[in-house]
Amino acid sequence: MLPMTTRAVNTLRGNHTIRIYAAAFAAHGGVVDNLPVVSGSVVVDASSQVRRTASVGIGQSDLWPVDPYSILSPLGSEMLISYGIILQDGQTEWIQILRGPITRVTRTVPTSGEDAAILVDVSDRSSKVAQARFDAPAQTVAGATTVAEITRLITDVLPDVTVFDRTGDTKVAPQLEMERERWNDGIEKLADSIGAEVYADETGNFIIRTQPTISDPPVWTLDAGEGGILLGEDDETSRDLTYNRVVASGQRVDGTPPVYAVVSDTNPFSPTYISGPFGIKTRFYASPLLTTTGQCTSAATSLLARVNGRHMDVSFKALTNPALEAGDVIRLRFEDRDEVHIIDRVEIPFRPGDQQQIKTRSPALPEELDA
Repeated sequence: MLPMTTRAVNTLRGNHTIRIYAAAFAAHGGVVDNLPVVSGSVVVDASSQVRRTASVGIGQSDLWPVDPYSILSPLGSEMLISYGIILQDGQTEWIQILRGPITRVTRTVPTSGEDAAILVDVSDRSSKVAQARFDAPAQTVAGATTVAEITRLITDVLPDVTVFDRTGDTKVAPQLEMERERWNDGIEKLADSIGAEVYADETGNFIIRTQPTISDPPVWTLDAGEGGILLGEDDETSRDLTYNRVVASGQRVDGTPPVYAVVSDTNPFSPTYISGPFGIKTRFYASPLLTTTGQCTSAATSLLARVNGRHMDVSFKALTNPALEAGDVIRLRFEDRDEVHIIDRVEIPFRPGDQQQIKTRSPALPEELDA
């Protein structure tokens, strides 16, 4: 969850008002702040390569981009969006929720009532990295760490951003050939090899972090019933994406057997105990970046933490918390039960009074071998 003061947390749980601040930055250096935002939302989606996207309704028709250098041009302009919580003393606490390129601008003429005159689509900066594909196949740098290679692949495209490593991983990246896709063939595969994920954050910088699991401490509690902020839910539970055994292996092309490791749920108190009534259900994962048994064991252990335990899809509505992120662990508290979930997708609406849409499920998984 993004940083937020205790005063703001307490304000969110009661009646309050909000403000939305948006500013646009043109490629040539021009800035327009306090854009008249009348509608829209930011969506944070862990299953999408572009984690943060926004649709922003602007109530001023003369801001329509008439040329490539206009302030809302999708050919180089960026937008910054912040969510303001008006505290009890009238002060506003601002939480930045997106900074990234404008990707599309549409309008309807004429407009009526409070409808948006212009609709602006915004994505986070990972879209810029992903679109910078290689002219010819490229390789990782010999002797460089996996974290350093992920960082290089990002900063080669965006030299002014900062890449924050929260894994502390120091493994050397094995040789990897990237055909064309900088993100899918390079950054994503490198991250999977160390059990990590990479994304552009709300400020426009990048994060490398260990994949979140259900065992992480909850950062937000949603209560049902009178006085609660949980307003409704739809549930589905299954064993489709639940596994209790992971086989991780390398990939060899020289005819020699690849290295591999097997990690199982050996906790006898677990509902998916390998020798229990759940049975044995195996998830296979292979990567050319796994060249030692130790690397295979590390990858299998990380993947098992993500696929082990009950899989549940929950969609619900709540009072808006703009600081929630995909990957956050939250607690749902009902009169008859108490559950912990990982957020997969969360929407931050701009209209006061609109309910927040949240979906929880197991995190996105790397492609399975022979799937």
